[in-house]
Amino acid sequence: MKKIILILGVVAFLFACSEENLLKPFGPKDTTAPGVLTNVTYVALPGGAKFNYVLPLDQDLSYVKAEYYVDGVKKSTVSSQYNTELTVEGLPDKKEYEVDLYCIDKSNNQSQPVHVTILPEESPVKIMRESLKVNVDFGGFRIDYKNPSKAELSIYFLLKDSLSGKLAFYQARVFSQAEGTYQVVGLPNKTNDFGVFVRDRFGNTSSTLEFKDKPWREEYVDKSKFKYVGKPQVVDNDDWYSWSGRPQTLWDDIVGVWNFASTGPEGKFPHYLCIDLGDTVSLGRILLQQRGVFEGACPKHFDVYGAATLPAVNYASPLEGWIKLNNQTFEVIRPSGRKVGEPATSEDTEAAQKGIMFTIDTPFPRPAIRYLRFKFIDAFDGQVSVYASEFTFWAQWK
Repeated sequence: MKKIILILGVVAFLFACSEENLLKPFGPKDTTAPGVLTNVTYVALPGGAKFNYVLPLDQDLSYVKAEYYVDGVKKSTVSSQYNTELTVEGLPDKKEYEVDLYCIDKSNNQSQPVHVTILPEESPVKIMRESLKVNVDFGGFRIDYKNPSKAELSIYFLLKDSLSGKLAFYQARVFSQAEGTYQVVGLPNKTNDFGVFVRDRFGNTSSTLEFKDKPWREEYVDKSKFKYVGKPQVVDNDDWYSWSGRPQTLWDDIVGVWNFASTGPEGKFPHYLCIDLGDTVSLGRILLQQRGVFEGACPKHFDVYGAATLPAVNYASPLEGWIKLNNQTFEVIRPSGRKVGEPATSEDTEAAQKGIMFTIDTPFPRPAIRYLRFKFIDAFDGQVSVYASEFTFWAQWK
């Protein structure tokens, strides 16, 4: 018994020693600070600066750290021992900032600082804010923006709360393209006070652009009346029940990878999808929410057609009797501009989840339709099938 107790005591002692050692900095114990950076230069960036330098020759060098203050708050960023450059971002103003650059070794010894005064270019937040142009639209507004540095920025849209009388959050979207349009929809056809501002991932915000306006009349098309229309009532190359999907999920207000409808692996383009809207409407907008993020069998190009009553089936000419609603073929464009197979950005993911909006571009008066027919031309990965998670529609009057 004594031997067992002795062994357990030794094991506990060794474990305690091992645990204690893990808490120490990596490498031999030393208190010698590393050398300093030399030949330090910088290039001004929008809202920041990129430093270049020569590293000291210390064998145990771990990383380089920059410290600086933004509105009285201490900030820092680091760069690996294998790099000879470091980038500081998130500076809100075009003014001088004091930056201290340190070398840190594997025993957490810190070198003497190298002091550098930098003058960044105008911040992406201010550049985008000054570029904002708001135009009234159906059920909301079109907000045009410019973002030449392609920084990841969010545009926040506000509206006056009827109870408090103050501007309150309505919605926001992330953008990283050089320029584009943010479409705000779902607003009633009445005059109200609105606001728009820009925010970056460092918490910097712009001033708020405030305005008063009245969105044009647009109404949400009630999904509870929708029905799937398939063969033999219409000509389809295949149905939308493959891979355990069901067409009814396309209008159940649930978006997700496992809530979808899909055509089969043996089909061929073009794929058709017909929906009975349940009411006669003048279609204005279509919101597509994908299954996935700009990949796989997500639709790439498509056209839309409508009819007040179902045309007679014509296998030789499947679209005979249908009215084409869009002049230009719709294209699903990945916001980040990245290619298929490249990692999705936060903007890509948000756009896929919140949906891509398409506006009918034919002139008024638009035809009153009850039956809506999609013609899917191709998919993202060149697959023979196509799938989606949700469709939403709005009718417009002018």
